[in-house]
Amino acid sequence: MSFAANLTKIVAGKKSELADREKIAESWRDKEAKLLDDAVDLFKQRCVKEAEQQKMEATISFEVITRDITDFPKRILTDSTYFVDTWPSGTSAESWFYATRGANSSWSQGAPILFAEVLQAMLPKFVDRVKELGFLECNHEAGTWKVAVVWEEPEKSERAPEKNKKRRRD
Repeated sequence: MSFAANLTKIVAGKKSELADREKIAESWRDKEAKLLDDAVDLFKQRCVKEAEQQKMEATISFEVITRDITDFPKRILTDSTYFVDTWPSGTSAESWFYATRGANSSWSQGAPILFAEVLQAMLPKFVDRVKELGFLECNHEAGTWKVAVVWEEPEKSERAPEKNKKRRRD
C-alpha cells in the first residue's frame, strides 16, 4: 500500500470515528430535549401556584426543578463537589460529552463529569424555552440557577364588569 493510500485510509477511519461519535451524541440530545420538556412543565406548574396566590412573578431554580425529574442525571457529592453519578437510560457521560463539546473533542473513558456542567449546558436552552411561553420578562439571574419571570397583571376592566353587574341588579 502506498503512503498516499494509507493517508486516505486514515482519513476514512477518522470520518467513520466522527460519525460514530455524532451518533453517540445524538442519544444525549434526544434525552436532553425530553428532560427540558419535563423541566418546562414543572416550571409552568410552579408559576400556576404563584398565580393562584395572586402573584404576577416567580423566581424558580432550574436546579431544584431537575430534582423532580425522574430520569434526570443523578448527582453524587465527592470531596465537596457534585459529580454525575448515574445517567438516564440510553445515555452516558460519553454521549453528553460529545453532544456538548463536539465530536472532534477527545473523550477520556471514566472521566468524571461535574453536575454543574450538565446544568450549565442545559440552562440556556431551558431559558429559551421559558421565554417562548409569553412572559413580559424572563431572565436568568447571573451566578445562580434561578430563572425569574413576570406576567401581565389582570386588567382592571376585567374586574369592573362584575361590579357593574352587581350595580345593575340593585
